[in-house]
Amino acid sequence: MNTLLPVIPDADDASLPLPLIVAQKWDFPLAHVQSDQGYLYAVQDWLRGLTGDKDVRRLESQTQKQLSVSNRQLPYTATNGKTYQVDFTDDKGLYLIAQYLRSTKARPLLAAIKTYLSEAGAFVDLVRREPEALMGVMNPDEAIDAAIEAYRRQGKDDRWISARIAGKIKRLQFTAALKAAVRDVLSKPQYGQATDEVYKGLWGRTAVYLRKEMALPPKASLRDHQPALALSYQTLAEEVAAQKLGDHHELSWDEARQIVRIVAELIGAQAAVTGRFLGMDLATGKALLSG
Repeated sequence: MNTLLPVIPDADDASLPLPLIVAQKWDFPLAHVQSDQGYLYAVQDWLRGLTGDKDVRRLESQTQKQLSVSNRQLPYTATNGKTYQVDFTDDKGLYLIAQYLRSTKARPLLAAIKTYLSEAGAFVDLVRREPEALMGVMNPDEAIDAAIEAYRRQGKDDRWISARIAGKIKRLQFTAALKAAVRDVLSKPQYGQATDEVYKGLWGRTAVYLRKEMALPPKASLRDHQPALALSYQTLAEEVAAQKLGDHHELSWDEARQIVRIVAELIGAQAAVTGRFLGMDLATGKALLSG
């Protein structure tokens, strides 16, 4: 890994990730590097840029104690020419830090930067990806309000927003029930497989297939692009599956998957009737072919 110098990103580079756009917009250095984990950024540069403080050692220590930020030590060349090992983190870590910091008169830029990050969807994306990470940073009402406002700025109506937020809550209950019911420790791919059992039972298609049908990028959040009715049926399937899983302990992984599939197929039969009645493929929002 090369030694890093704090640099201000090129304002003409339209492909910049959001943290570098913020650094460019508010004119502060932000050392960064591309690694096997994606972009990583110098925590101290981010803190200095957001607060205007030169000495952020105490603040950096405080955020490390309060937040679940994943850090990685990398070489960093300071303005005095000396090289130090300092903490770098990913975009999620930077957004957590920004949300944690309090806007005050002594930090005139912070409020504007937080508003910009919110309008850019950074906080709602963090809520979507890892809502548990925000529990120590913002209370549930603040998180929900942030999500609602960000979704509205994306053009979503209140009916869709309500279905999306309710689905997120039930999704957490579903994964918790799955974890409690299975005797072995589940891996991240297994949670994805359980989600596919929901999709296959409801819609007869996997998440990968649905993304292709909707012309979405491979890593796009499917649920952020589905219609409200699809979200509602998926929420119902996960809620019922969570309740059924709650009746069991020490299940094998295959037994748990079978329960999820049976529940999803049961509710999928109802969804199919509704879709035919409306003339719509509920999973994607596309019209059904007539004839």
